[in-house]
Amino acid sequence: MRFSSRFLKLVLAACVAFLAGCQEKEEAPVDYSAITYKFLKPVSFADDASENPDISSLKRRLDYRYAVMLGDTLDVTVLEFESDVYALDYYMNSGHFQGSVPILRGNFLEQSFRADKHIFIFRHDSYRRYERADLENYVRKFPGYHGGFPQAFLSLPFEFREQGRSSIQTKFFLGVKSSFPVLVQSYRDGNLRWNVARSWDQVESDAFSAWASGLKLVEPVGIFPANDCIYFEAGEGSNGIASRLAGGRVAVVWGYLSWPDLERTFFTASDRIYEARF
Repeated sequence: MRFSSRFLKLVLAACVAFLAGCQEKEEAPVDYSAITYKFLKPVSFADDASENPDISSLKRRLDYRYAVMLGDTLDVTVLEFESDVYALDYYMNSGHFQGSVPILRGNFLEQSFRADKHIFIFRHDSYRRYERADLENYVRKFPGYHGGFPQAFLSLPFEFREQGRSSIQTKFFLGVKSSFPVLVQSYRDGNLRWNVARSWDQVESDAFSAWASGLKLVEPVGIFPANDCIYFEAGEGSNGIASRLAGGRVAVVWGYLSWPDLERTFFTASDRIYEARF
């Protein structure tokens, strides 16, 4: 079969364009030591990639010092975790951070941010007030910046959501040791309370089975048990349903609902989790 020279040239041009596009998508290496604060280069910089047994899943620690003016220095510590979920877990659950509220520690004020897989800790003289907008601009200089909760929270139902009752669990889930992190959101409608959880990512069947083996299984009343669901007692009159969905994500619902209501809530949540693109 013979091809015209024009056709071969078109194919060659398409290949060149494809390869060029792939090269453009490659991230350029970042010189972390050169990151500036309001055009000021750091007067000292340390990059520590050693493991810290006190902070789970910490991948890297960066320390900066900026001489903002005579007698005034800004110290910045950046904690880099394996992923967003571990950074958010440590930020929410360690008890070390107060979000946007400055904390007085000795003679210094401390402010903190969490963005993607990084936690930023700013320390400065207690008499010097730094504009939060300036600190936010500094945070945005780090690669992959995005703020707010991980997008995975958006796949949990919104109706009757309890404000301030979102959490992340990375070591234990429902009192049982777990090897996969989960996002948990609490809900309330009058006197009814329940919780919806989803795994951060896909979970291997062995990991799900190992966690489920620690639950107290029960027979549901008033519904027909599904073969791919686990029915358990969550304690103090609360029941739950768990399943590893097609594709590998885990969905769990538990609370003070009747079995039929719990089942309806579970299937609503699991459908939304399954259809989510994250």
